[in-house]
Amino acid sequence: MDTKDKDQEIIDRSEAIAIQYLKETYDLDVIITEKKILPKMAMSWVTVSGHVTDHENFIFSVSVDYESNEKESFSFNTELEELLVSEGYDPYIRDRGGNSGK
Repeated sequence: MDTKDKDQEIIDRSEAIAIQYLKETYDLDVIITEKKILPKMAMSWVTVSGHVTDHENFIFSVSVDYESNEKESFSFNTELEELLVSEGYDPYIRDRGGNSGK
């Protein structure tokens, strides 16, 4: 497998992890608009960005460590923060073992 194919496999896997994290943790269905692998010498992360389905103003970004296949960070705009809080979630609690922060 050449580097381009390997990078694409990493990006695809990271995208799936980000989508699963948002669905399982916050019950969000999302549209991915951008995927970016960071330079390997910096970090082993892929950043996946997008918005909530049917709500383009609820914007997020999830960074996935492609070596451990785990979510590393979750950032969001004010509109998405307000939605999560109104749904009873605390998006600032770092989830552990599937704990949604709800």
